[in-house]
Amino acid sequence: MDPYQIEDTSEWVGSPTRLETVKHYASMLEEDIQELKRKLEAAKANIASLVEMNDQLTVELQKKRTWMASLEAETTEQLSEINSLRLVLDQKERIIRQLEADRKKG
Repeated sequence: MDPYQIEDTSEWVGSPTRLETVKHYASMLEEDIQELKRKLEAAKANIASLVEMNDQLTVELQKKRTWMASLEAETTEQLSEINSLRLVLDQKERIIRQLEADRKKG
């Protein structure tokens, strides 16, 4: 496009000058920057809150793991005792059957 085809609006009444346009644009950028700063601060607060929640959950998880390990050890001990008692019961029943068989013979 040739320069003579572009309408020069710089002399129109109410048209902003180049400096006024740049100042307005700078003002808009400053507002955007302030909004971004507010959002950044909100995000930082949110992240700090999430980190704190994660720390609390990590502590709670460790407590639950310790509790589960204790239950597992207790259960293992009880199963061992049950197996031992089952062996004793099997031996008792075998002896009773053997005594009954001996009594019938004799």
